[in-house]
Amino acid sequence: LLDSDVYYSNIILQDNSTIRTFWTTSFYGDANFNNIYGLQGGSNRGVARLNLQNNIFNYYSWPNMVHNLGGINAPNNLNNATFGFNGNPGPYLGTSSLEMYQSICRDIFTGGGSGIFDWENSVIKLTPYSEAPGVVWKVLVNGKDALDEYELMDPIGVGAHTFEVYFNKEMDILVNPQISYGVRAPYTQKIISETGSWSLDGKIYTVIHDINIGAADGINRIRIEGARDLDYFDILIENLRFCMLVQSAGSASTGFFAAGGLGKIDLEWVAPSADEIDDALGYNMYRYQVDADGVESEPEKLNETLIIEDTDPSTTGVYFSDYAVLEGETYFYKYKILRTSFEETDYSNTVSSSPLTSTLGDSNGDFDVNVLDLVHDVDYILGNNPEPFIFVAGDVNADNTINVLDIVGTVDIIFNGDGGDTGTGSTDPNFYPSQAIGFADFSWEGNDLYVESMHNIGGLQLAFDADFEYVLHELPGIERLDYTQDQLKVLMLYSFNNTTIASTRTKLLTRVDATQDININLAVAGTTTGAKLTPRFKDIELAGIASPFQSSELEFLNLFPNPTSGEVTLMYYLPEQMDGAVAKVYDMLGRLVWAQAIDKKQGMQQANLNLNTLQKGNYIVLISAHKNGGTKNIANKTLIIK
Repeated sequence: LLDSDVYYSNIILQDNSTIRTFWTTSFYGDANFNNIYGLQGGSNRGVARLNLQNNIFNYYSWPNMVHNLGGINAPNNLNNATFGFNGNPGPYLGTSSLEMYQSICRDIFTGGGSGIFDWENSVIKLTPYSEAPGVVWKVLVNGKDALDEYELMDPIGVGAHTFEVYFNKEMDILVNPQISYGVRAPYTQKIISETGSWSLDGKIYTVIHDINIGAADGINRIRIEGARDLDYFDILIENLRFCMLVQSAGSASTGFFAAGGLGKIDLEWVAPSADEIDDALGYNMYRYQVDADGVESEPEKLNETLIIEDTDPSTTGVYFSDYAVLEGETYFYKYKILRTSFEETDYSNTVSSSPLTSTLGDSNGDFDVNVLDLVHDVDYILGNNPEPFIFVAGDVNADNTINVLDIVGTVDIIFNGDGGDTGTGSTDPNFYPSQAIGFADFSWEGNDLYVESMHNIGGLQLAFDADFEYVLHELPGIERLDYTQDQLKVLMLYSFNNTTIASTRTKLLTRVDATQDININLAVAGTTTGAKLTPRFKDIELAGIASPFQSSELEFLNLFPNPTSGEVTLMYYLPEQMDGAVAKVYDMLGRLVWAQAIDKKQGMQQANLNLNTLQKGNYIVLISAHKNGGTKNIANKTLIIK
């Protein structure tokens, strides 16, 4: 037990160390703590008076917004503790707000110490002592205190912002502080590299900093280090108190719009300027939904191909359409910018929309079902990627593909209404049945191909295993279409005016070369009322014919084998004939290490790459296609070379 007073002054405690001497030792003198940094509070035993001045406490008592702002527990055995002694101010706790000061200091009423603070008789110190070594007092961002006025601060977006760092005493103006900020320790993700200036009294350092889209959105902690006072005392690193809410990507996407269309939602936004981000490679679009309880789903990336700015001089902006939508649903969208380092920025602002309601059979979205929709369906079956194509409206039997069944069904809608029922609109449509109501049997008799059915056939689609010449039997009012799909010869017979192709037993065609053995591999058959028939050849039921893959974008379909020892095959799809296409390989630092020109024709393509010269590791394979002097599409996948 000690009767004399004890003094601890000008002590720096590293790593939040704690002076515990007088928290664990009982004595009857005064405990004086002056100019201590890093002191953690605790309960003393029998201290007569606790005198604290200019101490910066790290007590881990503040909410997550500003960790580690200090607080003091009311000491044990003191019924009415006060700040200050004999009229002298008490400790400075790092805030200039009396309300914050009281909220972080705890007594028996606020869930902390066992004593009671006597606030009316306390002398609160709201500014730091100039006699102590140099410390950061406060930080203003655009004129707002980044601690005391955090809740009043506007979000920090793209553009110029003023940072003012206040010190407790005159500093060496030849030594500028280093200011940085970030969302995680050590808060140096973004360095303020601009040169600032000192006030005439050497106590305030001001710098104007340009924030671009590369800044991490969210709550950023501000870090200050490196300044020095006139006593050659280097300031302690300040990374505990000051924060700001950064919304760089969001602030640069104010021109982001969503518009619902038939079977799609169109999205448009303005590309940021080079001053905002100078290494943008393209954009990735993300979508989510909100359920009835207000819970958001995880955002899913929609685009396989990187979205890039439109190069057409008659338009300005970036465009993307989401066709994978259901009527009656609301969708929320936000995008990220992919940089040349293959890193993404934070999300943009969020927009939302719902697709318009379409009518069954209206595949071209002109709010009318007529022969134009039939032409549209045929174009889609041929893989010509007509736009817009309202899939939910064109797929009249809801079997998730477009074929001749949808043509005969649409013809029936034109002549007889929506399946003969009264429902309209594809939010609750009367889809044609996708279950077969009978059979269509195909057979060769000599050189003649016959079809036999108990139902009137309104459309046929036959995929033969080899090309051959034939003479079509006379079928008045029937349209004929020959094309190749997946190396199969396809014949499609259909009518735009509800004409019957066959009933009972009908000859369809005669082959010219009797020596050829021609088989039917796939087939589709439908009645004049849009119903499905099961096709059979040689008593075997045949699978149907799906429309070929098509998209409005370049699609990176596959990359195999992956991992690879060097030889790799990539499969991709081009929505139109391009002026050129190239495959490029980048390392994970964004450096181009390999390139090869690839096929530029429309449709699904395949290219073989020999990457034996590359070292083992992870790479990015990028396909780009250009036309009319500008890049039209970009897509990428990750590749591992083992």
